[in-house]
Amino acid sequence: MSATFVDILQEAVIKQQQGIPFVLATIVEGEAGSPGRTGFKVIAYKDGSFNGTVGGGKMEKLILEKCAEIHKTKQNTLETFALSEDGIGMACGGFAKVFYEYFPAKKRLYIFGAGHTCHSLAPIMLSLGFEIIVIDNREEFANEEKLPWASEIYCQDYSEYVKNFQPEENDAAIIITHGHIYDDVVLDGICKKNPSMTYLGMIGSKVKVKQIVENIKSKNYEGDFISKIYSPIGLNIAKRTTEEIAVAIAAEILAVYNKVNDIKFMSRK
Repeated sequence: MSATFVDILQEAVIKQQQGIPFVLATIVEGEAGSPGRTGFKVIAYKDGSFNGTVGGGKMEKLILEKCAEIHKTKQNTLETFALSEDGIGMACGGFAKVFYEYFPAKKRLYIFGAGHTCHSLAPIMLSLGFEIIVIDNREEFANEEKLPWASEIYCQDYSEYVKNFQPEENDAAIIITHGHIYDDVVLDGICKKNPSMTYLGMIGSKVKVKQIVENIKSKNYEGDFISKIYSPIGLNIAKRTTEEIAVAIAAEILAVYNKVNDIKFMSRK
């Protein structure tokens, strides 16, 4: 028995809660002999699996191929199919409009260092839909009383945590360890893994950052992840206070996730 509309919607809710990315394709308008009626839905995953139907046949094949493309572009879109020999090579006649909606994976922000910047940044990132995971090697900082908004807290040696660190594609991380003592340890461990995460930023002066980066480059790790580091961290907004630094970091992360390459300052008129 094929999945009902309700089945597909329930599955979509569960997958979104689990943080699993998917594309939901819905026929928003079907005319004449279209094999898919208005409201038909299919939920498609990155590995090519799917559930539901939009009518079967050639049109469904093309819709699933478009879903695979949207998993890469991550952009919602509307597509019209002409169900004719001159259109997609079908004799049904009429047309069908399909809306593709992309639901991304869960966004997680790993914060290495539970100091003042962490506390200023976390509320902003929570409001942007990120789950917050905090790592710190000090018991008096890395605990539920101090970090009630964190979904996960790890009081652990930084080098030990990084050994098992497995970020996913939609994840972000910032390195702001106390006194910057362990920044190089964390960055080195992450670069060694060459992950595919969306964003990694490290606080610090240009001189310190240059020294750390040159040291890691000399180790010739596989891949070129070191070139993707955002450091010194945050947009240049003449930040001075911890709160201003947090705003600058949040803005930079948001720009990266939204694929904004050219940040323009407001002009005076």
